[in-house]
Amino acid sequence: MTYRIRNSYGRTALLGTLLAAVTLGSTGAVATAITVPDTIRVALFLDLGSRYQLTTPVATLASDTGLQLALGGAVFGKAAGGQQVRFTVDGYKAKVLETNDLTTAITVLKKIQTGSNAAYVTMLSKNGKAVYQVTEGNYATAAAATSALAKWNTPTYTLGATTLTPAAVVGPLAVEAGPYASEAAASDALTKLGGAGLDAFLAYKSASGKAAYYVRIGQAADATALSAIQLKAGAAGITAKNADATGSYAILRNDMTVNGAQNKPVNLYAVGSGAALTASPAGSAGIQVVERSKQTYRGSIELSALNNNLAVVNEVDLEQYLYSVVGSEIYSSWPAEAQKAQAVAARTYSLSLGVGFQIANVVDTTLSQMYTGMGGESKQAIAAVQATEGEVMTYGGKPISAVFSANSGGVTADNATEVWRNVTNYLVGGIPSPDEGPQEGLLNWNRVVLESGKTGYIRSDLLRESGTMNEAGIKLFEVTGDGVAVRSSPQVVSSVEPIARANKGDKVVTLEVVPEYTAYSWREAPVTPDELLTAINKRAKTKIDGPLRTLEVSQTGPSGRAIEIKVNGQAVDVGYPDNLRGALGGIKSTLFTIEETGRIALVQSNGQTQEKTSTSGFQVIGAGGTGTLSGNYVILGADGALRAATTEPGFVISGKGYGHGLGMSQWGAKGLADQGYDYQSILLYYYKDVKIEKDGRQ
Repeated sequence: MTYRIRNSYGRTALLGTLLAAVTLGSTGAVATAITVPDTIRVALFLDLGSRYQLTTPVATLASDTGLQLALGGAVFGKAAGGQQVRFTVDGYKAKVLETNDLTTAITVLKKIQTGSNAAYVTMLSKNGKAVYQVTEGNYATAAAATSALAKWNTPTYTLGATTLTPAAVVGPLAVEAGPYASEAAASDALTKLGGAGLDAFLAYKSASGKAAYYVRIGQAADATALSAIQLKAGAAGITAKNADATGSYAILRNDMTVNGAQNKPVNLYAVGSGAALTASPAGSAGIQVVERSKQTYRGSIELSALNNNLAVVNEVDLEQYLYSVVGSEIYSSWPAEAQKAQAVAARTYSLSLGVGFQIANVVDTTLSQMYTGMGGESKQAIAAVQATEGEVMTYGGKPISAVFSANSGGVTADNATEVWRNVTNYLVGGIPSPDEGPQEGLLNWNRVVLESGKTGYIRSDLLRESGTMNEAGIKLFEVTGDGVAVRSSPQVVSSVEPIARANKGDKVVTLEVVPEYTAYSWREAPVTPDELLTAINKRAKTKIDGPLRTLEVSQTGPSGRAIEIKVNGQAVDVGYPDNLRGALGGIKSTLFTIEETGRIALVQSNGQTQEKTSTSGFQVIGAGGTGTLSGNYVILGADGALRAATTEPGFVISGKGYGHGLGMSQWGAKGLADQGYDYQSILLYYYKDVKIEKDGRQ
């Protein structure tokens, strides 16, 4: 692939487009003709099946200033400052055992946790004694829980215990007593039912905007078990009726958590499938969600059941949400105008999605935009959001889909042909973008061939010209230090071992000099045919029968991005062209080229060219006689350039940019800001024919 943006053209086009943007009024007053909502709903955990799935069986919340818990707007519980509270979904579970011995219960819990992240120890009072139930999972059906029980109810997990209460499936079916006048009255009934040997829990509902208190009796998995529970409750003097298994309720369980050597009780609320429980900070502190990397969030956290999984949604002030998005998406050291451009783009994009995720507007990952709570905020991001408060880009009176990417590799993508194949008038491809920022101050790397025949990368400052040549007349370089790492790609990755090490004075051949691996210019480590075949078949609509021998970019779009690849000469359908990133193992962009190390072109004596995709068994005549090629070797082409080759297929993917390349390039916005352009000029440069409007209510 040839990149079509040359410096002179790029600067001229860039200047002309920016002048046009300024002429359009980028520094003038912002119109006020749009309504911007006050809050936004951000899904932290959500199960929407194949569309989006990030789940947790339990969510653990805490706030330094305490929590207030509400159901249907009615406050029913509180937690002190720093006190953890847990939440899950009330469903079918595998009860592995029930015992009076906490040590045994915790030991079994730890054993089950080696194979499941949904294991619990629940403490109840039954027949005047504390008992501990070890359960696993949260299953949609009794049948699913029964299958799970077969796995867990073995000596491997139960430690061979035979004197404990037999394992069973428990479920959300229960009978219900109440409502009671107070939580204390409900607790008295709970004690009475526990004394009769029944599983009983405090339960909360909302009635006319106030908390209503109940006791939920039993954990039945079928109607027969439910009838027996109701009779036993009646014998204990408690009138109970069948409870709604799909209703809006929350059950309080006393669960034991393992914290080092200590076992601590913690309140766990199991929400019914129709419930939406809200946790709000009692003071000014945020809410920590332990399972979301212990991040802390402004606003409130809603917990509900969706598709039989726990949904965790952060409802937060829109502008405060943007504090974190801007701070998480770009560096705090970037110019203020780039920060403002990001703020307006992020605000606009979030509004364009509507309720894009069933019960949430956005998710907290890059599928929407990066959101990491209060920890992602910076002073610079907050200032940018406040300076642009309520400002949104519109087209035809509606917020635009203001998509952006980290780095467009010097030129923006064309949506109609290169990304998602739809026409969006304000997303214009082919716009030159000053994206070189990631390379500033970085050294180049030499791609070298070692005496062993291995090919890799050495940083340029660790090499120098030796003043000598090898037998083929090729200039040699020498290593300037001991233990110099030879890397598989031009970057230092501490978790990846070097492919070799070279010492001072060692001679190497330089094939080419390349930039360090960044978001602007990158080169992946050599990929094997098997690795590529596996990755491609995960995306290909028609699976490819191996082996993979050749891989090439067969079509490119207006900006030079790949829009089609061929494997073994056959085009591969992966749907949208942007899916090629995932199909090739998660490469950074589709602005790439493929070097096939196992394919060479031979010029024959008659002048015709013949391509070979495997050179195993080739005979080579040299000064020392005839030999057979194997492994790695170097070719001196007709143009005098050196090329690394292999006797079997191998592939090196190189490219520019990071992301889909549509709309604003974040690094490009920084480049423009560094040149003195304001945020409105930057936005109007990347998004064509749009207006910047302000919330009309302000």
